[in-house]
Amino acid sequence: MKRGALLAVAVALMLPGSTAAPTLRPRVVLDPGHGGADSGMVSQWVREADVNLAVAKAARSVLERRGVEVIMTRSDTRALHPDKRTDLDRRARLANTGTVSAFVSIHVNAGSPAARGIETFYFGQPLAGQSRSLAVFENGGGASGEALTRQVTSSAQAVLGDVLAQAKLTFSRQLAQGLQAGLVGATGAVNRGVQTDAFYVIRNPTTPAVLVEVGFGSSPTEGPRLAQAAYQQRLGTAIAESLLRFLHQ
Repeated sequence: MKRGALLAVAVALMLPGSTAAPTLRPRVVLDPGHGGADSGMVSQWVREADVNLAVAKAARSVLERRGVEVIMTRSDTRALHPDKRTDLDRRARLANTGTVSAFVSIHVNAGSPAARGIETFYFGQPLAGQSRSLAVFENGGGASGEALTRQVTSSAQAVLGDVLAQAKLTFSRQLAQGLQAGLVGATGAVNRGVQTDAFYVIRNPTTPAVLVEVGFGSSPTEGPRLAQAAYQQRLGTAIAESLLRFLHQ
C-alpha cells in the first residue's frame, strides 16, 4: 500500500465517531495542568493550578450536558504523582486511540507585564526563533524540565516518519485551530496563534492532543480577569463548544 493510502487509513481510524472506536458516545480527556506541590505560574492575581482546574470543570459541565463523556486527569488540587515525569506520563496515558477522541491540556501563561493573549500548541518541533522557556516550564522547570524538553524535542523529528503519528498531528492541528478560534472569539483576547512545541504531555497520547495557554496570569490586564469565575466559565464554555464542533456533536 502506498504511503498516501496508509495515511488515509490511519486518519480514518482516528476520526471522531469512527466505527473503529468502541465507545457508544464521544469521550475526551481534559487535563488541568499542574497540581499538588506544582502550582504552575503564580502572580498577585492567580495561581495557575487553580485556574486550570476551574476552567476544566466548566468545560466538563458543558460537555457532559451535551452527551460527551469526560475524563479529568485531576478533579481536585492534587497532582497524579510528585515526580513530574511520572505525573505527565499518567496524564498522557488516559488518552488512547479507540477510546478517547481528544486530549486537551489547560494552562495559564507567564511573561512580561506586557505579554497578553491566548495560544494553542500541538506537538512538534518548536518554530524558528521560538523561546524554549515555555516548554521547559510546562515540562517541569529547572534542570529536570530542560532535560525532559531536550529528550522530547529530539523525538519530534522522528514522529514525522510515522504514518499514525502523522495522522495524529493532522487532527491535532485541526483541533488546535478550532480551539484557538473559539477561545479568541469568545473572549476577545489577543490571538497569539497556533504553534508547535515539545510539550511532554501531548507527545504520548495516540489521539489528537493539544495544549492551550488561556492567558497570561502575569498581565495586569489578564491576571485579574483570569481570577474571575465568570471569565473562567467563559473560557471553559469556549473550550467545550470547540470540542463539540471537532467531534461533530
